[in-house]
Amino acid sequence: MASAANDSSKRRRILGDDTSPDAGCLSELPSGILTHVANYLDAPSRALFAAALINQNAVASDERNTAIVGNEWTTLDFGEIEKELAVKLNDDDIEKVLICIDAANRVKKLKLTNCIHITGAGLEPLRGSTIIEQIDLSLVGEHQNPNIYPHPPISCEFVLPILDSIIEAEGCSLRHLQFPSAWRGSWRSDRGFEQILRHYNELLVNRGGSCVKCNVSFPEDGSWGCSSYGSQKYTCYECLKYYCEVCTDDDDEYMLSYCSLCERRLCLDCQKKKWCNGCEGDICMDCTDFTDCSGCGAGLCKECIEIEGNESEKCCKCEGHFCEDCYHNQIYDRCNNCKMYICRNCDEEYNWLCCNCCHQCFCNECNEKKGTKAIQICDGCDTSSCCGDCRVLVLCQVYGETKDCTGCFQLAGPLLLEEVKKVKKEHAEVKAENGTLKDANGYKQDQIKYLKEQLQYQKEQIKELEEKMKQLLSGEE
Repeated sequence: MASAANDSSKRRRILGDDTSPDAGCLSELPSGILTHVANYLDAPSRALFAAALINQNAVASDERNTAIVGNEWTTLDFGEIEKELAVKLNDDDIEKVLICIDAANRVKKLKLTNCIHITGAGLEPLRGSTIIEQIDLSLVGEHQNPNIYPHPPISCEFVLPILDSIIEAEGCSLRHLQFPSAWRGSWRSDRGFEQILRHYNELLVNRGGSCVKCNVSFPEDGSWGCSSYGSQKYTCYECLKYYCEVCTDDDDEYMLSYCSLCERRLCLDCQKKKWCNGCEGDICMDCTDFTDCSGCGAGLCKECIEIEGNESEKCCKCEGHFCEDCYHNQIYDRCNNCKMYICRNCDEEYNWLCCNCCHQCFCNECNEKKGTKAIQICDGCDTSSCCGDCRVLVLCQVYGETKDCTGCFQLAGPLLLEEVKKVKKEHAEVKAENGTLKDANGYKQDQIKYLKEQLQYQKEQIKELEEKMKQLLSGEE
């Protein structure tokens, strides 16, 4: 019993039951122990740990807080913690973390990865920061699709005034902004968002900049900052270096290009790209898997291959994929039954048959299942191949003239026999149904005769009653 009681007490302490008199408080532990524990945590977790200790003890010393969180806070990326934890963070949590690490004076890159339940009010400690260089508000990690549904609650109402204070601050270091997908788009009419884009463009223009490869200065009309739909141009998301639109490497690949999947611009030094012949755009190699077209060797991204109805179809035999350019030349036939495709090279081996009349094509397996209606080749005339139904209709019509062909009649014979059997069966069914109707009609006639007899009987009964009534009346008189 005593052992059970001790186990119960330990369990309460582990769960942090504040009602237990034995419950301890982490904030009461020596700073050395807390600092040692924090060394095993990643950067955002250390900050959350320190913020939690401040919640337990409002008088916690700045010295101990600094010892726990450390001084190296160039980048704060919430993608470094478990996603299950990041999605639960709210604005209060974010604000406490930013205060705890003195983000306004330390953090150069802030990435709110997976913080999909914040409104942005928790970014208030960054107001007026002159050291921060990049703020990623997309709420997704690198090489992830930024389109989140349903749209997260992050709001222009809370975020834009903070961004404006950073942009307007003397000595502002801001070089890159990544906005939420829900904010971007040419359809958006939020005047505050458009105003921030203008202010940010003015900041970049006044600061000046040139391509790190060719040293060409960027235009001064503000068009090189953020476009009308809120996507920053000419700046690599990773290294924040500037590149013009025309500079290429030794392989004639553009130094900076836009990825249509993660919707970020990255340079070739930070991320290798591959051209997708399906969506016709440069895609980050880390954003998706690629498959080479079996015809021309061009790359096809996984998204293009998986889109239903896309021209990038797969041969059911060699399992080769073909881009839109090669599709019409390399994809030879499509089975009208199982909808599978076969390429030209494989068709030479498997020889799928197509009907010359209705132009339907079937793979060998599906054609065999059609039985007498299968597509067959007649060796006795000029008709190369024809399905059973069409052969019965045309019977070797060549240039409008019917041509007797023993081979075609032999091929169509089984099908005609089946049609005869089918007609006979239908005739028998109609005959049986007619007999049933006659029987039903005879029964109804018998019913009518019976009812007439009953009616006649009732009339005679009425007549007898009338005679008796007359006799009774005459007797009374």
